[in-house]
Amino acid sequence: MRCRTASALVALTVAGVLTGCADGSGGLPDAALMMRDAAISAGAMGSAHVALRAQGAVPGFPLRGLDADVFARDGGSASGTATLPTGSETPFLARQGTLFSRSENGTLIPMPSGFPSPSAMIGRDGGLATLLRSLRDPETVGREQFTGIDAFKIEAVVPADSLTAVLPGVREDARLTVWVRVRGAHLPLQSTLSFPKHPDAQLTVAVSRPHSTPEPGNPS
Repeated sequence: MRCRTASALVALTVAGVLTGCADGSGGLPDAALMMRDAAISAGAMGSAHVALRAQGAVPGFPLRGLDADVFARDGGSASGTATLPTGSETPFLARQGTLFSRSENGTLIPMPSGFPSPSAMIGRDGGLATLLRSLRDPETVGREQFTGIDAFKIEAVVPADSLTAVLPGVREDARLTVWVRVRGAHLPLQSTLSFPKHPDAQLTVAVSRPHSTPEPGNPS
């Protein structure tokens, strides 16, 4: 069946009704089209709250979790909390790609290399948009309720070289499972990365509105 021309594609980064062509999977919409929309929406984000949650030993992710409000302006900044493998939490700031922990007396200390940079995850060239642009073999596998929201479930392969902004030390491809709204903007509700070489490892990525406003100035 010939697909209708979708006028809603003019407003890819604005809320709209999904009008993509079916991909042959029982009338489900085309996964590549939805992921292209999601990448454009992610690239247009000027701010976001990013939450990462690890199960098992996730390759390239030396943390148990990370929560950060991220802002793209002025070279990128972020503030939030990193949960270490021990379970302890460390407040941090990120400015222009450098992460600083904050001691009890407020002193800012550069964090060791290898930690993911939340400020590098959003924006046109950010890790989230790059990840969504580079998916291989995306497929819409179902339609279901996700946290009470009507969503399409999509699965795909993420090449290792597109994961580096999210997982700086990763050296392998990952499997992506992502849920996107049936109606509204196509930015994923939640994404889960799994790793064939590490079957017990899983990383969940959720993006929402920021909880705070950017702090003025740079750390000194």
